[in-house]
Amino acid sequence: MTRTNPKICFVTTGDIKKISTAKRALGMANHLNELGWEVSILMQEAEENHLRADMECNEKIAIHFFKPSSFKGEIKQKNELLAKIQPDIVYLCGFVFRNMIKTSAYKISEHCELQSSMKRLPILQRFRHSLTEYYSVIYSDALVNASDYLMKVFKQRRRFLLRKIPMLYLPYAYNKNVCQVLPKEQRTDGKKIFVFLGSLTINYGALLICQVFEKLQSTHPECLLQILGGSGKDVETIHNYVKEHKISNVEFKGYVPEKDIPTYFSNADAFLSPMNDTVQDWARCPSKLYMYLPYKKPIITCKIGEPYIVLRDKGTYYACGSMESMYDAIVGLLEKDEWTLDIDPTKHEWEARCIAFDQWIKSLGLKE
Repeated sequence: MTRTNPKICFVTTGDIKKISTAKRALGMANHLNELGWEVSILMQEAEENHLRADMECNEKIAIHFFKPSSFKGEIKQKNELLAKIQPDIVYLCGFVFRNMIKTSAYKISEHCELQSSMKRLPILQRFRHSLTEYYSVIYSDALVNASDYLMKVFKQRRRFLLRKIPMLYLPYAYNKNVCQVLPKEQRTDGKKIFVFLGSLTINYGALLICQVFEKLQSTHPECLLQILGGSGKDVETIHNYVKEHKISNVEFKGYVPEKDIPTYFSNADAFLSPMNDTVQDWARCPSKLYMYLPYKKPIITCKIGEPYIVLRDKGTYYACGSMESMYDAIVGLLEKDEWTLDIDPTKHEWEARCIAFDQWIKSLGLKE
């Protein structure tokens, strides 16, 4: 199949509030259309899915909503929609059971994390994820990996299964229409604002950050932490910790709609992107990292996986899991006169990712 204007359909699952893999489809849709693609997206009926689709996709993108259903019911709806759309390429945003559709189209599956490496999961569940990951190499015609680590993992698995399917390294990116840089509000209280956007889970560093700001409260009271995000398996634990330890320089903003993020990010002085020295964090692609880039503020993170690949010597680093190290990194920033990040954000915008994807598809002979 070689066409000048191929049809691609992104297949997603769940509410983007809880399962964020649809951000790939929403971010790439308009740019692919500009490159000559006919773009469709399958999304579950959900208020936030409608809001995000309206915000990020123009009128040329065909959004097809399916009803929340059982596993079999969801697959049935997706197969029926695909039969009507008749795409040339189906792009699975996450290789999960609910996305294992039947189609004669060219199937591209994306991996954005390595669930078999998550030690918090029961061993049988991790084994099941491992089988699914291996099966993706058999089921798919091509793979897209959102991190360099995943590229290495699936090259090994491809070799083990004697498969020669093509693969592309394609990290997440930011949407310039969403991440707009606004004038910074001038504060009269002299506060330095640190922003963390993410799930309230211990594994993602939310508790560690609160512990750091507990110490900063007495030594550097000008530091203020704003946590954007109201969900996560450790919400209650983290809220209780802050309350019990009377940490007054931590503000929980709860779930923040995408349209309000530019205000918080533009007023921030620095961003936090905690990482762990685990296979899980080496493999994952922290999408928030790319959303921080256009604001050109310091990003406090670790020399792990994608953050180090993107930031290199421009990052503000601390040792994984160390409260003292993160504290020292923040104090080091406070001693500087200028807080800027000298990185060209346009290299990490969805348009750049779409150009790379389009060139890859042409190299495979699927587009003229």
